[in-house]
Amino acid sequence: MRKAGPKPDIFEPRSLDAKSAHEWRHLAAQVMGKRREGVCSNANNALETAIEREPQSPAAGAYWLWTADNVARDGNRTQALLVYDKAIEALTSNQSLIPSIDGVRGALLHKAQTAALANDARTAIETYRALARRAPKHPNPLFQAGLIMEGARDFKRAADLYKKVANKAESFKTDDPAELARRGLARLSLPDDALKSTAEQVVDAIEIALSHRNGEQLRRLISSTHFEIGPLGGHTAFETEALLEQLCSDLGSGSIEVDRKLIGRGDKKYLRTFGWRGRWFTGDVIFLIRRSPRGWQCTGCGIATPNELWLEHWRPATLQTNQPLPFELLAPWPDGQCFAAGGLGPFLRDQMIIAYVAATYWPFGAIVAAGIAFGLSLRDCGFGVRGFYYNDSSTHDEDEAFAIDFTQYRRFVPYDNISGGTPVLTPRSGIVSFVSDGTPTGSSTDSNTVEIQHGDPNDPTNIDRYTSRYLHMEGPGQIIPSMMMPIYTGNRIGLMDDTGNSLIDHLHFSIHDRQINYPGAPLGGSLRPTPMNGEALEDDDSGKCICSTNVETFGAPEMIYPTGFAAQNWVITPVATAVGQTQPTKIQDQTWELLLSGVVLIDMKGVTTAQWRRETILIMPDLSGPILQAAAHYGIPLPPGTSGSNYYCNFQVEQHAPFSTVSSIYNQGESINSGFAVDVFRPNPYFTATDFFTNAARNNLFSGIQVDAAVRDSDAYLYRLGYRITLVGKIVFSPNIIV
Repeated sequence: MRKAGPKPDIFEPRSLDAKSAHEWRHLAAQVMGKRREGVCSNANNALETAIEREPQSPAAGAYWLWTADNVARDGNRTQALLVYDKAIEALTSNQSLIPSIDGVRGALLHKAQTAALANDARTAIETYRALARRAPKHPNPLFQAGLIMEGARDFKRAADLYKKVANKAESFKTDDPAELARRGLARLSLPDDALKSTAEQVVDAIEIALSHRNGEQLRRLISSTHFEIGPLGGHTAFETEALLEQLCSDLGSGSIEVDRKLIGRGDKKYLRTFGWRGRWFTGDVIFLIRRSPRGWQCTGCGIATPNELWLEHWRPATLQTNQPLPFELLAPWPDGQCFAAGGLGPFLRDQMIIAYVAATYWPFGAIVAAGIAFGLSLRDCGFGVRGFYYNDSSTHDEDEAFAIDFTQYRRFVPYDNISGGTPVLTPRSGIVSFVSDGTPTGSSTDSNTVEIQHGDPNDPTNIDRYTSRYLHMEGPGQIIPSMMMPIYTGNRIGLMDDTGNSLIDHLHFSIHDRQINYPGAPLGGSLRPTPMNGEALEDDDSGKCICSTNVETFGAPEMIYPTGFAAQNWVITPVATAVGQTQPTKIQDQTWELLLSGVVLIDMKGVTTAQWRRETILIMPDLSGPILQAAAHYGIPLPPGTSGSNYYCNFQVEQHAPFSTVSSIYNQGESINSGFAVDVFRPNPYFTATDFFTNAARNNLFSGIQVDAAVRDSDAYLYRLGYRITLVGKIVFSPNIIV
């Protein structure tokens, strides 16, 4: 039996009836399946059929958006722009599918990104302007339009766009488009010779400056507008002139060497230098070489071996506090893989031991230190610098204070980051509320990002209280889901990468609560994402290695079908008409009350003592028995042949009242950590069939109830569930071919 994750919290859009919601879930799973196969547009016939059948449906705009995304991902970008226009029109004119998700904003963003990738600058800029009008508080659209104009060397129009959204005062946030626009304006004033035509030319100049220990020459090579520093496996922050002077001063200490082999892809390259022995800059210092719209330049450094000065430097002035999540999460990567949660402090302690041994035990210190590093790399998460944890730097503070940078290093090979290309899996079911996937791998212009909204488990009406965020993923067009899609625990979102404000591949993960009000943060403040895979991630757990049990799934999790029934009972009786109501003229028009009760066998065993195993059970009681009994007793005409072979007995529901509860449990070891629960129950989606006698379509036909049950502890068993289902409606007979 498959491993189970947290209970799905997919809440059906209130704008859809049960049948349409079922189709919405089915089509989303079909589209994501085709994208995994690399034949995205093969799902478009089904989407277009659904649109043609109900063009005014609240889901039609979402289906047009999914269709456009499919066309764009298959490389037909010019055609995709036309389909995005249809999506925008439908999303604007139809009722909103999910009020908390702005589908028009998503369609405009995807259209602008697709136009930019197609080198259609005019359409891209026009669309970004439209997006800015749609979301005037978001500076990113006009900043992105400014980048396109700067790349076209239309500096006047680029400056006009930057000015509209630029910060008035300096900020250190490298992920703030308003600050990037302010610095973009400053970059426009640089002479052309401040940037190089190739990354290799920058490498040559850096190597000369380092070999001559020429701090002034190095200072001229580093961007005067975008000087940034951060730890590998994390993010950068813009830094002050004083730290640039410190870098140049520390150049005079040690014997610095250069590894000319650049790593990185696309517009972001990394140059490794080693042998630094300065006050701030020690060990390995990685120079960032990035391509701006006008050319290549060195924009700063990545710190591979941060010391205590950096830990203090990156600590925010105000530390945020709050409570953990009210539900469990699985790790957002595949089963069996282990990632470290931030961990600058623990890494620094280990690195100080290595440095002390190397410096003290001459002449064999370096060999012993290498042996210690090798021993540390035997850990499940390997060994290397791990990025930020809670309340760190300008990217893990304020509303993002409880974000975590997750990294994985190769076992047995110290400092070898292997996070890139790892699948990102949904840690808890939800609805995709935002997707940005137009950034090419290796570009720092923006992060490929996904946001998923999750409901409040204590309030079924609150479907968007929580939002999980996933940053720096591979692109363009490599993210699997689209906006307004349901997504389930274990579904693949995309692949870890290095897009946006990132230093080497890693996953920046956070989860937010709208009820934690934070200025300028519509998703709310962040929460500690704990427990994750049964592991606590509290304030002192920086560096903890989290090993996943999240099994990759495709579409909705499969339901469990009971192994049998311990008992089935029923009562069926005509519903009396009220005073003044017209009596039915024929037995086929009679309304019935049908009561179904019994006990099902499920034999559901717990998995661990740390987590609940949650499953959905589909209970489908026998309908033929009560319906044939009523037919015999009240003279209801039956189709020719045999029930279940020539025809089916169905019940068309007008009212329903399902109920289920725990009936039988067993705890082998009598553990104090065991638990058993029925979380919620609901009707299985109704279906439609043809009336055997009239050939008319009959909808709202009963197909059973879904029961979300849970058991905790590896030797605990939930053996049986009891149920009681009350239905009011009409008896229907249908042929054995379902429409």
